Amino acid sequence: MIKQNKSVSFITYGCKVNQFDTDKIISNLPNNFSVIDDISSSDICIINTCTVTDNTDNQFFKDLRRIKRINPKIKTLVTGCLAQTSPEKLRVIDEIDLIVDNANKYLIPKVIKEPDKYNKEIISNIFDIKDFDDNYDDLKEDRSRAFLKVQDGCNFRCSFCIIPYARGKSRSMTPRNVINRINSLHEKGFNEIVLTGIHLSSYGKDISSSLIDLLRFIEKETDIPNVRISSIDPADTGFDLIGFIGSSKKICPSFHISLQSATNQVLKNMRRRYKIEDFDKLIRFIRLNIPESCIGTDVIVGFPEESSENFNETLNYIKSSELNYLHVFPYSDRKGTKASISKNKVSESEKQNRSKILRKISLDLKIKFANNFIGKELDGIQEKNNKVRTNNYIEVLVESSSYSAGEIAKVLITDIKKDKAYGRIIHPHFQ
Repeated sequence: MIKQNKSVSFITYGCKVNQFDTDKIISNLPNNFSVIDDISSSDICIINTCTVTDNTDNQFFKDLRRIKRINPKIKTLVTGCLAQTSPEKLRVIDEIDLIVDNANKYLIPKVIKEPDKYNKEIISNIFDIKDFDDNYDDLKEDRSRAFLKVQDGCNFRCSFCIIPYARGKSRSMTPRNVINRINSLHEKGFNEIVLTGIHLSSYGKDISSSLIDLLRFIEKETDIPNVRISSIDPADTGFDLIGFIGSSKKICPSFHISLQSATNQVLKNMRRRYKIEDFDKLIRFIRLNIPESCIGTDVIVGFPEESSENFNETLNYIKSSELNYLHVFPYSDRKGTKASISKNKVSESEKQNRSKILRKISLDLKIKFANNFIGKELDGIQEKNNKVRTNNYIEVLVESSSYSAGEIAKVLITDIKKDKAYGRIIHPHFQ
């Protein structure tokens, strides 16, 4: 007999796609399960892992020990990218009760109902999955905006990246289903949707569509005020996409376009499909055509064979570029990737030093960008903790208000103190 009124806790690492997958699991939970934050009182903890870097792996193992220390009777179910790529690491760990990989995440609601019916692990070949998994109820989100995964997997093989082996081939949600999902979420009160994917720029290639086709469809067929796109690849981003976003009434003017390195030799070693000249033309085109847009990027430091000269070339490019913030990642070996077998590794201390330099530059870029908008009114959306996120991705701290998270607002930026923007809401609702 199934025990009634079980409680389940979640820990999620990594990207917005992982967060979406957790939300999807929650949406499909059996009715007799309730989600709680208190691990000490929970019957089951579902851990959705990421395996992009050593840091995320190490944090997972640390948290796993903490969970069992707090609640020795709790059952742990490990899923996500680490479960897909490295089940051999997990099956020998006593603190793990169940392993369900990315290919079988849809089974998790059934597994937790009757865990004794299943063996310790459910593992299969992620590359056998050919269709996009769109089987879930409307997400039960408690956020100011909703994430919507419209693409999964990746067909490319950057030399540092294990994610294609964790997510499989690129596959896309149909445009009509995207529209239906957005309209349903808008009816439930969401005013901003973030389109996410493992390689969002590949959207539609498996179903005779494309990302720009999808955005045009969303513009025409939905009433939601704000649509934001997550990270895109410069190799697959054309000027036509930028031009459309510039003319759009819905797509937010913020871009996250992966750079990784500003040195062509390093880009070649990474097996990236563009040169720094291509990236630079793209972001200059954005700045020229959408002047108020925010442009961010990812940078990997300490990639094998990245010399001091290579790093300085990247550093100097970023300082003179149109970029407004960076996500900085020290290079981390991933077993099974080409880069991991390179013998010319950069020392950990040097990677940390380079990371520190770039993170300081990122903060300077962020402050410089926000300063451009002091005294200006910007459209945005209310977030929790008295914050407004402008459409061009500036986080503005505002005085306490009675307006709810998720409401559309117009905000006046009044000051920049240290690394924070301050302002006030001047119009809580607008058309």
